Amino acid sequence: MVIALGLVLGVSGWWLLWAVKTPWNPLAFWALWTGAALLMWAVTTTGYPSIRRHLALSAMSVPLWWWFEIVNARVANWEYVYDEEYVLLLYGFLSTIAFSTVVPAIVAATSLWERATGSAAPDTIAIEMSQPSPQWLLGLGFALQGLVLILPIVFYPLTWIAPFLIADGLLVAAGGRGLTRDIIRGRWREALLIGAAGITCGVLWEFWNFWAYPKWEYEIPLLGFGKVFEMPILGYGGYVPFAWSVVQTVRLADRLLERRWTPRRKRGVQTGTPVRQLDG
Repeated sequence: MVIALGLVLGVSGWWLLWAVKTPWNPLAFWALWTGAALLMWAVTTTGYPSIRRHLALSAMSVPLWWWFEIVNARVANWEYVYDEEYVLLLYGFLSTIAFSTVVPAIVAATSLWERATGSAAPDTIAIEMSQPSPQWLLGLGFALQGLVLILPIVFYPLTWIAPFLIADGLLVAAGGRGLTRDIIRGRWREALLIGAAGITCGVLWEFWNFWAYPKWEYEIPLLGFGKVFEMPILGYGGYVPFAWSVVQTVRLADRLLERRWTPRRKRGVQTGTPVRQLDG
């Protein structure tokens, strides 16, 4: 059932996005990426999480990506190309529908890579060294975000790193497992797996965007060379910390909701959320 629905949504959305030119095409983008997420989930060991979980991830996706749109109003690294004259309300509605697919896609791709690599895949040896505190991560994240807004022509690559450090710091402060701490200790498996999910979605986003209507185009200072589809080759690296920020934000939300709804006496100590539990 999930595979059939994924194929119908994905194929129809793909065809409409490339072959039809209407002001309602952002809905085709939603169909395409909803179908892609369903297909990725369908081939994982856990399968489709549930409609409720999917809707929760979609709801989380909207403010997360709108934040990047707000930052882009300052850095101006991408713009949307279309012929229609949208009224503000309709533009906001269609954009919100399209943006709701971002987090489900990253989570589904992460589950896909978990299935591909196997839960027993080895990690590197942990290194005993001092770990960054949540205050340090938050301070650095907000400082880098400030640099992006103050001098975007130089610090625009930090657009993707700053939110990850903030989300990671908040998760550590809430008692969760920080990816930054894992990376510093030499535990790279999760970071690489989530990064691979980000690159996977990034390549598909750029591929499906290239012949789409509407579409986005990039204006990247100094590093805008070697385009693969519309994205400069070095720009694909930004999908790695972006995926990290998405996953850590999802884990943070899960942890806060668990604390809200779980009676105190039943709460156990939890140091981290395995990747495969993101769809739980």
